[in-house]
Amino acid sequence: MSESPDTLVKFGTADTALQILSQRHLRWSAPNIFNDPFEADHRTALNFDPLTLLDAALRAAVSMIFSADQPRGNSPLVTVIRRWRDEERFATTEEAEEVLRELMARIVDQRQQEIEELLTRWRHFTRHLRICCFSTKADNLACWRQFGDSHRGVAIRFDVNELAVTPHKVSYQNYRPEITTLKEQLQDILYNERSDAQAQFLEKFLTKSPIYSHEQEWRCFFPEPSQSSSKQPDDSLWYDEHPFVPTAIKAIYFGAAITSAHKKALVEVIKQHYPEAQVFQAVTVPTKYELDFKRVLTAPER
Repeated sequence: MSESPDTLVKFGTADTALQILSQRHLRWSAPNIFNDPFEADHRTALNFDPLTLLDAALRAAVSMIFSADQPRGNSPLVTVIRRWRDEERFATTEEAEEVLRELMARIVDQRQQEIEELLTRWRHFTRHLRICCFSTKADNLACWRQFGDSHRGVAIRFDVNELAVTPHKVSYQNYRPEITTLKEQLQDILYNERSDAQAQFLEKFLTKSPIYSHEQEWRCFFPEPSQSSSKQPDDSLWYDEHPFVPTAIKAIYFGAAITSAHKKALVEVIKQHYPEAQVFQAVTVPTKYELDFKRVLTAPER
């Protein structure tokens, strides 16, 4: 487990930063609002259907009958297969398939009902889930380019304790998470090994492609089933604004290419509402692809 950071950095455009600082709210969004086709959400489907599951279960059961090794486990199905092996019930795989198909169809039908219930719980969970995304380093060039309006935006550093959140680090892997896998369902059918897929729902939102690893993302979650926004028929409105106390902001960083007009407007808001926050101007380091930060004085001159 990665050690939880003490502070989190939120990147955004200058206008977004003005809105956050003026209203003292952070937006928490349902996963579908991220507009990422690889992000799981309430519309995500399984990667297999009942027929695929039946075929896979049938092949696995027949293989257990004719395998050189004894099948493991003591599930009802394995117990029956072990007895058939002892009796040498079947001479060919075709004969075994013919007998097993009806039995496996009944088992898969029963399992399918549980899968449908799981999908219902998934849709409810993702409809009400709210996510806020952060990084931990203000000098993250990828975040400045992607989320900070190509260095024209702002980064805001928040204190984790003052925000009262629990950060979760995103991992970067080549395979996308699934609500439940064909393998998990087969394990249940063949060996009666129950996988608590619902307990893993939140983890589905902590995996992204390795091409995004430079973002070093951390996510915070706000699951609240009573949110009124989730009742909206338009899923683009599934977001909520949650307030934070002014002391939650520890530092504010202006992008290297921020306009003077945006910078002036932001400084005025910071002077009024966040006098204790440190304010910095990002500047490029000569001969390097790096940023340095120069302190900006916001307090009135004496």
